[in-house]
Amino acid sequence: MLRNQLSAAVRNAAEKLGYTFFEGFGYRMNEKNIDFPAAWWCPPKIRSVRGRNEGIVVYRVELVLMSANRKYDEVAKNQMWDEMEEHALRICSDIINDQGVFCTENITLTPAECSLTRQGELSLKAEFDVKMSFIYV
Repeated sequence: MLRNQLSAAVRNAAEKLGYTFFEGFGYRMNEKNIDFPAAWWCPPKIRSVRGRNEGIVVYRVELVLMSANRKYDEVAKNQMWDEMEEHALRICSDIINDQGVFCTENITLTPAECSLTRQGELSLKAEFDVKMSFIYV
């Protein structure tokens, strides 16, 4: 249930920034026709859980932002990565207080120019921890 809430929060934040949202394991990116700009949500991993019936769960999230590669020169590539970095940070910020998310931390952003799909693209992998509260009655 928390996984779905987290996915919905990230989807909403990414779509507000104009990204087409996709979900699935990373190795499946090549199986879909992707409309750019795109955000690919990989299933999150639970890093830790504190509490039994109520507490905090920490998810490790991997989100890949992608933009069509128009054979950019180095300056244009860096400008696209700067924009995607800004968007990734905004997504991390926008999901706080949405769907039980109260903290994002340990953010890592990695740009890449190697294509992850058969369509060719520039990408930025955003990895971050999300703390969510839960109560089971």
